Amino acid sequence: MMSMVRRVMPGVRSRLSWAREYILALVASVMGVGLGFGLSSRFQALAVGLYGIGTYCLLIVIDPLKGLILWLVTQPLFDKHLNISLGAGIPDLSLTRFCMALITVLLLARTATRQHPAQPITRFDVVALLFMVGILQCGYRGSRGLLSLQKVFDLYCVPILCYFAAKNLVTSRRAMHLVLYAVLFMAVYTAIYAIYETTTGNVLLKPENTSSYDFYTDANLRILRGIWGSNEGFGRILVMGLPIGFYFYLRTPSAARKVFWAICLGVVFVGLFLTYKRIAWLSTLTVVFIMQLFYPQFRRLFIVLFIVVGVALALNWTDISTSNVYVNRINSKRSTVEHRTGGWEHALEFWRYRPLLGHGLHQYKNLARAAGYEDLTVESEYLHILVSAGLAGFLPYVGLLLLMGYEGFQHYRGRVEGGLADRDLAAVFWAILSGYALTTATAIITNLMVPAVLFTVAGAVIYARREAVVTRPELEQRSTTTVPLVS
Repeated sequence: MMSMVRRVMPGVRSRLSWAREYILALVASVMGVGLGFGLSSRFQALAVGLYGIGTYCLLIVIDPLKGLILWLVTQPLFDKHLNISLGAGIPDLSLTRFCMALITVLLLARTATRQHPAQPITRFDVVALLFMVGILQCGYRGSRGLLSLQKVFDLYCVPILCYFAAKNLVTSRRAMHLVLYAVLFMAVYTAIYAIYETTTGNVLLKPENTSSYDFYTDANLRILRGIWGSNEGFGRILVMGLPIGFYFYLRTPSAARKVFWAICLGVVFVGLFLTYKRIAWLSTLTVVFIMQLFYPQFRRLFIVLFIVVGVALALNWTDISTSNVYVNRINSKRSTVEHRTGGWEHALEFWRYRPLLGHGLHQYKNLARAAGYEDLTVESEYLHILVSAGLAGFLPYVGLLLLMGYEGFQHYRGRVEGGLADRDLAAVFWAILSGYALTTATAIITNLMVPAVLFTVAGAVIYARREAVVTRPELEQRSTTTVPLVS
């Protein structure tokens, strides 16, 4: 019986190979017809969600890393529209939840079946698990019940899953560079959109629950609302993408590519200016200062840029000092710190009442209103986590950031066996981490892609390792056996 099967199988395989193109054409035609009927019916939103998520699913199954990169780049654009509603009381199956769940399940399944070697568990993994437990416990006590628990998962647990996926899927410098290309591409299209919205006034892809104010009250300067929902969101992505642009500009020997990367950097700088956020500008200065300390090749470029920008400012200082941006944003009497210290003091006051577990997600507004305070928002991600989840969420969160910096230092000193990052990339990562830490110190995070970018880069640059070359014992023995020479 088995011999008959062996004789028949080659013929079956050849016929299936011959008919593969026809099968694929038939499947594509059926899917196209189904999509057409879906778009012309009352189930239009469901059809778009099913087919859109199905496309991501197919790519993830074929290549999980490329699926992760595709999701990372396009999530701000499509997550709102590719969504499958499962009925009242059941969390929607969004693009983010579906993609991250599928990638995680595939990784665990391949690891369990020994098809994919898993990276060893590190102290960062332990602290990440403690953070997930600490932050999830504040979800069910949040201001919106089950919706708060969903928000906690999306905003804080999904970035941890991004780290886990990048850590296990990135096994070469080429794969690591693909992740960095994706983050830089996000920064470039963010800057291009900032230029578009500022010049035209048209708002595209506006997130839900964003403010209706289009201009700063103290100046005729536009507030960016599309894609990221606020100028803070724009600034964070641009600040984290800037060091990557410098890295690719410096490492390429091609003059044409240097021009391309220089154009990308110029676009990102324009986008940073259009955020009109002092913390974004301060973070930019911090990023380039940190890079020039630990990245010798960048230091020469930094000195040139410093001289050019300094001369340009000196020659045009009269016009700059009287401009609307300088008077109303840089030299404003209501500085960033003075505007936020009241909320920070109230946050520490509320935290003292429940220091261990906190009050629940987004409960600060209710607490401030009950106490009669005017400041109903705490503009600091660290204090927001402290009030919401107490020390159970705050300490692991700070621990994760400190561990990232420490592990980057280990890479910088060359003490990581099998690591993918060199000294230059370690300096680039420190710059990205410092930009994230500064920009989140004066405003809370409302878009999950901001921490997702940081944790994905950390997983790909700091915690990923080269794929081990596995050899069979008999091959090793055969390779060490000497063959006598025949005269």
